[in-house]
Amino acid sequence: MLPSDWMMNFTNILLRLIAGLFAPALFALELAPGMLKSGFAPISVVSPHNVGEWSIAAKEKSDLIEHFCSAVEQYFKKYRWQDDPCTDVPWQADYKTRSGHPLIYTVFGDGKEATLVLSAVHADELTPVPIAFRFAKYLRDNPGLYRNKDIKIVVAPLANPDGFLRNTPSRGNANGVDLNRNFLTLDWYENAKPFWQTRRERVAKHFPGYFPNSEIETLFQMKLIDDHSPDKILSVHAPLGFLDYDGPGDRKEVTLTTTERRAKQLVHAIAEKTKNYRVVDYRFYPGSLGNFAGNERHIPTVTLELETTDHLKVEEYWNKFLPGMLQSIHYPFTSYPEEKSGNATPFSVLYSASDEKAI
Repeated sequence: MLPSDWMMNFTNILLRLIAGLFAPALFALELAPGMLKSGFAPISVVSPHNVGEWSIAAKEKSDLIEHFCSAVEQYFKKYRWQDDPCTDVPWQADYKTRSGHPLIYTVFGDGKEATLVLSAVHADELTPVPIAFRFAKYLRDNPGLYRNKDIKIVVAPLANPDGFLRNTPSRGNANGVDLNRNFLTLDWYENAKPFWQTRRERVAKHFPGYFPNSEIETLFQMKLIDDHSPDKILSVHAPLGFLDYDGPGDRKEVTLTTTERRAKQLVHAIAEKTKNYRVVDYRFYPGSLGNFAGNERHIPTVTLELETTDHLKVEEYWNKFLPGMLQSIHYPFTSYPEEKSGNATPFSVLYSASDEKAI
């Protein structure tokens, strides 16, 4: 055999060996689009590029809110709550959820000192739902509480409607995300997933999301904070049975600034009005509202944890906690300019341009 023939045979054998080794990979590449399509589920994530898809057109708002209120009323009947949740309250809505439910809120007063009241971020915590709706109606019926007093109250009674309007209410939203772990806080990327994997043992109901700020319900709360610049926030949860404060001066006992001292007095003022309800210095979580608004933006944030999720105790809780809720809106607090946090990027900077284009 001539050297050239030998070289040709060797080359052919080598090429066949290489082709055999890489054939599976080449075959996989041909199938890749189908494999990806069948092996990976699309993730529903909100971003500055698609936030307009979640916006509600002006002509649709009235009908959508009316239909939503009718659905909520049926669930009120299911849980034997006697209230008519929505009638005669000037509800507003700018965004809708994955299931098409409007994220409603209402505003009373137009003063400079603003209080934001949030409820039912975890929809399986049933007792906050009727309490917040009733609080909105109470403010509607008692305008003297805010009229001519330079205050404003924003109430969002059902921050997680997709989790509530289902046969069995869920902590997470329609994507299975815990909305009180989804805010983009400074520690989210470092701690949110590890905390969920280790401390929460990957329990689905505590899932913080694949990305921070991925849920429209999270952005809804961010926009309320940006639009109304609340001086303080009251978030109603259950069933831990205490008041928790997050904000300036949290976990700090000495050398408090003027703002920190006044802010920490807020939670004790609420406690006094609720028969000395227990105050606990509870930790804040990666991606939580307390971390996002209270810790990083220095907005005094009080979590009112009702004692149980027992839907039959609404009347008891309403009578007990109404004085504290009223105290939260009347407590005079304005942070001093030199002590305000400067690390907050407004919602409008991130999302409004895309939003306006979509509308």
